Amino acid sequence: MGCERRPSHRSTDCLVAVIEDPAGSVVRHVYDRTTGTWRTFPHPHARRPWPANYGYLVGTYNPSDDDELDVIVLASAPLPTGTRVTVRPVGLLRRASGDDKIVAVRCDDPRYGSVQRLAEVPTDDLARILDWFADWEQPLPQLADEQAAWATIAAARCS
Repeated sequence: MGCERRPSHRSTDCLVAVIEDPAGSVVRHVYDRTTGTWRTFPHPHARRPWPANYGYLVGTYNPSDDDELDVIVLASAPLPTGTRVTVRPVGLLRRASGDDKIVAVRCDDPRYGSVQRLAEVPTDDLARILDWFADWEQPLPQLADEQAAWATIAAARCS
Protein backbone atom coordinates (compact mmCIF):
# COMPACT_ATOMS: atom_id res chain seq x y z
CA MET A 1 0.00 0.00 0.00
CA GLY A 2 1.51 3.36 -0.97
CA CYS A 3 1.35 6.33 1.36
CA GLU A 4 1.42 10.03 0.60
CA ARG A 5 3.01 12.55 2.96
CA ARG A 6 0.91 15.55 3.97
CA PRO A 7 2.94 17.37 6.61
CA SER A 8 0.93 20.57 6.82
CA HIS A 9 -2.15 20.79 9.01
CA ARG A 10 -4.14 23.19 11.10
CA SER A 11 -4.94 22.45 14.73
CA THR A 12 -8.62 22.59 13.77
CA ASP A 13 -8.30 19.75 11.22
CA CYS A 14 -10.57 16.81 11.89
CA LEU A 15 -10.09 13.29 10.55
CA VAL A 16 -12.41 10.29 10.38
CA ALA A 17 -12.00 7.47 12.88
CA VAL A 18 -13.89 4.21 13.29
CA ILE A 19 -14.52 3.07 16.86
CA GLU A 20 -13.69 -0.55 17.58
CA ASP A 21 -13.88 -0.60 21.38
CA PRO A 22 -16.17 1.69 23.38
CA ALA A 23 -14.85 3.36 26.51
CA GLY A 24 -15.64 1.12 29.47
CA SER A 25 -15.68 -2.13 27.47
CA VAL A 26 -13.59 -5.12 28.58
CA VAL A 27 -13.68 -6.93 25.24
CA ARG A 28 -11.84 -6.42 21.96
CA HIS A 29 -13.73 -5.83 18.70
CA VAL A 30 -12.04 -6.36 15.34
CA TYR A 31 -13.62 -5.79 11.94
CA ASP A 32 -13.24 -8.79 9.63
CA ARG A 33 -12.97 -7.37 6.11
CA THR A 34 -13.50 -10.82 4.58
CA THR A 35 -16.93 -11.36 6.14
CA GLY A 36 -17.88 -7.73 6.72
CA THR A 37 -18.65 -8.44 10.38
CA TRP A 38 -17.26 -7.50 13.77
CA ARG A 39 -15.55 -10.24 15.81
CA THR A 40 -15.54 -9.95 19.58
CA PHE A 41 -13.15 -11.61 22.01
CA PRO A 42 -11.72 -10.94 25.48
CA HIS A 43 -8.89 -8.43 25.44
CA PRO A 44 -5.80 -10.29 26.66
CA HIS A 45 -4.56 -7.32 28.68
CA ALA A 46 -7.78 -5.72 29.88
CA ARG A 47 -8.05 -6.41 33.57
CA ARG A 48 -9.82 -3.06 33.60
CA PRO A 49 -12.20 -1.45 31.10
CA TRP A 50 -10.87 0.56 28.14
CA PRO A 51 -10.01 4.05 29.46
CA ALA A 52 -11.39 5.79 26.35
CA ASN A 53 -12.92 4.92 23.00
CA TYR A 54 -10.42 3.05 20.83
CA GLY A 55 -10.30 2.55 17.08
CA TYR A 56 -8.42 3.48 13.94
CA LEU A 57 -7.96 6.42 11.57
CA VAL A 58 -9.50 5.86 8.15
CA GLY A 59 -7.05 6.06 5.24
CA THR A 60 -3.89 5.33 7.22
CA TYR A 61 -1.43 2.45 7.38
CA ASN A 62 0.90 1.47 10.22
CA PRO A 63 3.65 -0.93 9.08
CA SER A 64 4.46 -1.93 12.68
CA ASP A 65 1.25 -3.97 12.87
CA ASP A 66 0.17 -4.04 9.19
CA ASP A 67 -3.08 -2.26 10.02
CA GLU A 68 -4.55 1.23 10.23
CA LEU A 69 -3.13 3.76 12.68
CA ASP A 70 -4.69 3.25 16.12
CA VAL A 71 -6.48 6.12 17.83
CA ILE A 72 -7.60 6.71 21.40
CA VAL A 73 -10.68 8.95 21.21
CA LEU A 74 -11.65 11.12 24.16
CA ALA A 75 -15.38 11.82 24.20
CA SER A 76 -18.05 12.57 26.80
CA ALA A 77 -19.61 9.13 26.39
CA PRO A 78 -18.77 5.67 25.08
CA LEU A 79 -19.20 5.38 21.30
CA PRO A 80 -20.64 2.14 19.89
CA THR A 81 -18.49 -0.28 17.90
CA GLY A 82 -18.53 0.67 14.21
CA THR A 83 -19.28 4.36 14.79
CA ARG A 84 -17.57 6.72 12.33
CA VAL A 85 -16.63 9.90 14.13
CA THR A 86 -14.65 13.04 13.33
CA VAL A 87 -11.64 13.48 15.60
CA ARG A 88 -8.88 16.04 16.13
CA PRO A 89 -5.45 14.57 16.90
CA VAL A 90 -3.92 16.27 19.94
CA GLY A 91 -1.14 13.90 20.99
CA LEU A 92 0.72 10.67 20.52
CA LEU A 93 1.27 7.71 22.83
CA ARG A 94 4.74 6.49 21.87
CA ARG A 95 5.30 2.78 22.42
CA ALA A 96 8.58 0.88 22.34
CA SER A 97 7.06 -1.59 19.85
CA GLY A 98 6.52 1.22 17.31
CA ASP A 99 2.76 0.59 17.41
CA ASP A 100 2.09 4.16 18.51
CA LYS A 101 -1.42 5.40 19.32
CA ILE A 102 -2.82 8.77 18.29
CA VAL A 103 -4.60 10.57 21.13
CA ALA A 104 -7.57 12.49 19.71
CA VAL A 105 -10.72 14.29 20.79
CA ARG A 106 -14.14 14.04 19.20
CA CYS A 107 -14.52 17.25 17.19
CA ASP A 108 -18.18 17.87 18.03
CA ASP A 109 -18.02 16.72 21.65
CA PRO A 110 -19.46 19.10 24.26
CA ARG A 111 -16.58 18.44 26.70
CA TYR A 112 -13.62 17.89 24.35
CA GLY A 113 -14.61 19.62 21.09
CA SER A 114 -12.70 22.81 21.86
CA VAL A 115 -9.47 21.00 22.80
CA GLN A 116 -6.69 21.81 20.31
CA ARG A 117 -3.54 20.59 22.08
CA LEU A 118 -2.44 17.81 24.40
CA ALA A 119 -1.75 20.37 27.14
CA GLU A 120 -5.50 21.15 27.18
CA VAL A 121 -6.56 17.55 27.88
CA PRO A 122 -7.46 17.03 31.55
CA THR A 123 -4.52 15.42 33.35
CA ASP A 124 -6.76 12.75 34.89
CA ASP A 125 -7.73 11.57 31.38
CA LEU A 126 -4.09 11.31 30.33
CA ALA A 127 -3.16 9.54 33.57
CA ARG A 128 -5.96 6.99 33.04
CA ILE A 129 -4.70 6.22 29.50
CA LEU A 130 -1.06 5.91 30.58
CA ASP A 131 -2.03 3.78 33.57
CA TRP A 132 -4.06 1.40 31.40
CA PHE A 133 -1.21 0.80 28.95
CA ALA A 134 1.37 0.63 31.77
CA ASP A 135 -0.43 -2.42 33.18
CA TRP A 136 0.95 -4.63 30.43
CA GLU A 137 3.69 -2.76 28.63
CA GLN A 138 7.36 -2.22 29.42
CA PRO A 139 9.06 0.13 28.96
CA LEU A 140 6.26 2.51 29.80
CA PRO A 141 4.74 4.42 26.87
CA GLN A 142 5.41 8.16 26.65
CA LEU A 143 3.13 11.01 25.62
CA ALA A 144 4.17 13.40 22.86
CA ASP A 145 2.45 16.57 21.65
CA GLU A 146 0.14 17.25 18.71
CA GLN A 147 3.08 17.96 16.37
CA ALA A 148 4.36 14.41 16.90
CA ALA A 149 0.84 13.10 16.30
CA TRP A 150 0.49 14.97 13.00
CA ALA A 151 3.96 13.84 11.86
CA THR A 152 2.95 10.23 12.52
CA ILE A 153 -0.34 10.72 10.67
CA ALA A 154 1.41 12.38 7.71
CA ALA A 155 3.71 9.38 7.39
CA ALA A 156 0.78 6.96 7.67
CA ARG A 157 -1.70 8.57 5.26
CA CYS A 158 -2.33 6.37 2.29
CA SER A 159 -3.15 7.40 -1.23
